[in-house]
Amino acid sequence: MTRTVVAEHNVVTLRVPIGTWPAGTVGTVIRAYGSTGLVEITDPDGKTIDTIQVPADRLDAKRA
Repeated sequence: MTRTVVAEHNVVTLRVPIGTWPAGTVGTVIRAYGSTGLVEITDPDGKTIDTIQVPADRLDAKRA
């Protein structure tokens, strides 16, 4: 199993549903706390619509 590294400014996807957000939701890590990240979810215009704390093992780095 690959260890997920949570770093600020990384674009990530949720591996599993978190709260009301389904797996596959895209967000940006705005704070990294060891093995947890604070992920910002925005609308298509870039306006913040939610922030959620997510364990690193429930995130995948989004590929360009």
